[in-house]
Amino acid sequence: MSKAGGGDALLVKVMDALGLDLDGGQVQQLLSYVRLLQEGLKQQRLVGDESSSALIGKHLYDSLYPLTVWQMPPGRLLDLGTGAGLPGIPLKICLPGQELYLMDASQKKINFLRKVVRELALAKVFFLPGRAEDWGRDPGCREQFHCVVSRAVARAPILVELGLPLVQLGGFLLLYKGSRGPQEMEAAAPALQLCGGRLEKSWRYRLLTGEERTLFLVRKVSPTPEAYPRRAGLPSKRPLVG
Repeated sequence: MSKAGGGDALLVKVMDALGLDLDGGQVQQLLSYVRLLQEGLKQQRLVGDESSSALIGKHLYDSLYPLTVWQMPPGRLLDLGTGAGLPGIPLKICLPGQELYLMDASQKKINFLRKVVRELALAKVFFLPGRAEDWGRDPGCREQFHCVVSRAVARAPILVELGLPLVQLGGFLLLYKGSRGPQEMEAAAPALQLCGGRLEKSWRYRLLTGEERTLFLVRKVSPTPEAYPRRAGLPSKRPLVG
């Protein structure tokens, strides 16, 4: 555990703060993931801060917070724009029975995640290299996921258009946002209506660092029209904001 830079004590503190009861194997997987992130940061910028305290106290805490307020549905979980695997990898470690799909446009990040999954011996993890606009029109992915999560990827109106086409009817889109989350979701109202979503619930919380976060739960209440998502690049250039 010392490889995580003394992170084992901080991880225990984080798990206690979140009320999560993990076994020794899961704790070791989380610490190994932190070590792999630190190693990956030496080669490419995967997250903003490479210290183990930031990775555990900020990124892991934030990634796992939903488990304290909501019961994630079993089945296929998609991490859209996963980057270095946040929040998907920590969620998978804590919910080992979940099928996890990791989507990212960067092949370098997908290659890093393949190494992570291999070294942590995670089962039922699948990779979707490429853009959400393209996967959202793929019959094998469109409206096929029980839950889609996305953290630190884009503004809410963009994520709604990218994420909801991938969510099955009755499933959920879970968006991790910062302190300006409420304003973003207000701007996303037209996108929600157009793409078949309804905001179910939101939570405000603070990381151990004191930083404010907001979490938004969107339910897919009607099928997404075939027009969405629009072709690659359009959702970010011209968001559906009315």
